[in-house]
Amino acid sequence: MAGSTVKSAVPAARLSYPTRFSDCKAEEFVTRRGLFVLALLVFGSAIAQAQIIRPVFRSDPQAWTSLSIGWFQQQAFCNRDTGDCYNFGSGPQWRASLEYPVGTGTTVGVVGTIAKMPLTFVAGSLPKPSSFTCFQCDADANVSQLLGVLHMGDGAGFHQVIDLAAGASMYTNFRRSDTGEKITGSGPTNFTFVAGYGFGYGFSQRAAITFETEYALEILKRQAGNANNTVQQYTIRIGGRYGLGTRNRY
Repeated sequence: MAGSTVKSAVPAARLSYPTRFSDCKAEEFVTRRGLFVLALLVFGSAIAQAQIIRPVFRSDPQAWTSLSIGWFQQQAFCNRDTGDCYNFGSGPQWRASLEYPVGTGTTVGVVGTIAKMPLTFVAGSLPKPSSFTCFQCDADANVSQLLGVLHMGDGAGFHQVIDLAAGASMYTNFRRSDTGEKITGSGPTNFTFVAGYGFGYGFSQRAAITFETEYALEILKRQAGNANNTVQQYTIRIGGRYGLGTRNRY
């Protein structure tokens, strides 16, 4: 009222909830929010790194070499040029190769074999020197091969092995088995296909043992009156393979 000395006061409205910083300080609030943001950044960075595909390097051999021994069987045949016939037996054969990788578990290269084979030599009807004594006798001859090879199957643990090869089979150094007398210098050279199949066990990515059976087909010169111009070879072999050098790749 006018002239009254009593001041009117309107009581302040009471809040139904505590003020924002009534229980904590502003610094604590900022710290908590900062830690929360930092945790999100760390977690997001870990997820992003997990999504990145990182390249995996492999150390593979630059080349492969192999050495094996097998039991070799050679089918009998006759030489069209001389008429001589060779009734071969069987014997041990050594085999060595040098190969270069062209893909995972696949190599190409060159392979050589050598075997001293027993045989019965039967001379043909062509004229012989007067000193010739082996019209039919026991003899020995060197049977060797030089082939290009495609090899499939390598790696640690058990695996299959496939070899495909083509080249030449050569017959040389025919000698009597009783006296060592030379019968003839060289025989024919025949085109040859070889297919081998077996199993291997890799002790590591660059060392393995193999067990294979091989079948070979030789192409002979066609003889008059003989429709068959092929002979066969069979080999069972065991050997080892070793990787040379190192090449890094993805």
